[in-house]
Amino acid sequence: MTLTRRKRLLIQGVTGSIGCSTLDVVRAHHDLFQVVGIAARHSLREVQAIAQEFGVESKAMSEAQPVLSAHASPVRWILGEDALAKQAMTLDYDLLVNAVTGSAGLESTQAALARGIPVALANKETLVAAGSLIMRSARDHSAQVIPIDSEHSAILQCLQGEDPATIRKLWLTTSGGPFWDRPREELATVTVAQALHHPTWGMGAKISIDSATLFNKGLEVIEAAHLFNMDIERIGIVAHRQSIVHSMIEFADGSVKAQLSAPDMRLPILFALSYPQRVTSDLVRTTVDSLGCLSFHPVPLENFPCFRLALAAMRRSGTAPAAISAADEIAVSAFLEGTVGFLDIARILETVLKQWPDEVLNDFRQVRQADERARHLARACVLGIATGKETVHCS
Repeated sequence: MTLTRRKRLLIQGVTGSIGCSTLDVVRAHHDLFQVVGIAARHSLREVQAIAQEFGVESKAMSEAQPVLSAHASPVRWILGEDALAKQAMTLDYDLLVNAVTGSAGLESTQAALARGIPVALANKETLVAAGSLIMRSARDHSAQVIPIDSEHSAILQCLQGEDPATIRKLWLTTSGGPFWDRPREELATVTVAQALHHPTWGMGAKISIDSATLFNKGLEVIEAAHLFNMDIERIGIVAHRQSIVHSMIEFADGSVKAQLSAPDMRLPILFALSYPQRVTSDLVRTTVDSLGCLSFHPVPLENFPCFRLALAAMRRSGTAPAAISAADEIAVSAFLEGTVGFLDIARILETVLKQWPDEVLNDFRQVRQADERARHLARACVLGIATGKETVHCS
């Protein structure tokens, strides 16, 4: 099946892993997709090169205004802290591809949905921090949130033609990250390079560390709960080291439906860009007769406190998920900089969550305020660990 016309894409987070893979999809299917806007936090030269290659006029950058003023006319750029949201509010486009890392992706998602424009979402923090508000906005403005994450894309694909009322449970698969077989006591000496070495996927630094702690899978459970209107108690995770089965649905009659493919993010990206149609493509090929054995195992959750803390935040609801998401950004950044150890990431998250008040989430302003407060608490915790004064331990 082919699309009736070229779809106009705004790609934010264009220089990251998902952004680059999205550009690969566009190169392979330039007859179907047109890049009309790009955005990044920095990486001026990369953004300029991409803009030249794809003939893009709308370029946004949130952290590089002093550099840009010496290299390019500001008339052709949207600059500043709110640049991505401004671009999403003003550009003429058909689909926002939100591949921004962290909470910076929230405002542009809301801006697109408020205009009735669908969002292909790879930014986990948006749904984690403000999932109820985002999905309400999507419903109010008849706009779709289309997941790019391979796990949620798999669920969406498995749901095609099915009655959601017949779902017994959603199953998200996990490779387990690089430390699946390592006893917890050995993780105190884990290096940054070891944590970044994912066994299957090539990803950015933040998501690679989150995969190593399994915090990433906790975020995915929260995302799935919002995307598919499912209680988290009906969302399970299962270890699948081969990363061929991306997720499964268990139905009321006992049958299980799964989506399988080679572990290549270009496939869920292509599905998101062309949704609800499925286009013909040779970009990713899965040779079924060479798949070999596929294994599934229970996840030893006792070894992954970050996963349990993410779900604890979801159960508390309100602004707790936004807080723990923001705290994780600070904790992971500190680990990448060598300021704290690998196991300290969980200690920081637990410290912030224990100090966090219960409060009802009513608007996006609260999300931003919670984000700022949680970052402040997390930075204080990082400082305490670095100076030997932090005493909270993850249970």
